[in-house]
Amino acid sequence: MDLKSFLKENNGFPANRKVRISPCFVDKGEEVLWEIRAVSEEEYRRVADGKKDKWAALCMISVVEPDLKDKELWESYGVDSGEKVLKEMLYPGEYVKLLEAVKDINGFQKRRKAWKEQAKN
Repeated sequence: MDLKSFLKENNGFPANRKVRISPCFVDKGEEVLWEIRAVSEEEYRRVADGKKDKWAALCMISVVEPDLKDKELWESYGVDSGEKVLKEMLYPGEYVKLLEAVKDINGFQKRRKAWKEQAKN
């Protein structure tokens, strides 16, 4: 085994993804895609520490576009955080769609599939 495989510059974090979340947001007649990214465990813990809704925190830091930290966006929806703006922007089904995409890029879905396979055997 080569330790170099584990060095940060060799970390194979997934590339950012563009995902369809809601047809409600359009630009020039086209649905605007959302961009999401994978985050490190440390980054997630820093943001989620002390929060009731850890999934909302994960969504907030995983979404690249739209910028959920933008105060103008918050003001538009009458909220004071990225987690709250997500819940105001999206219908429940759209929020679940975003959450599933965020879980997938951050490795949760693969883990669940592996657990199901182990339970079958």
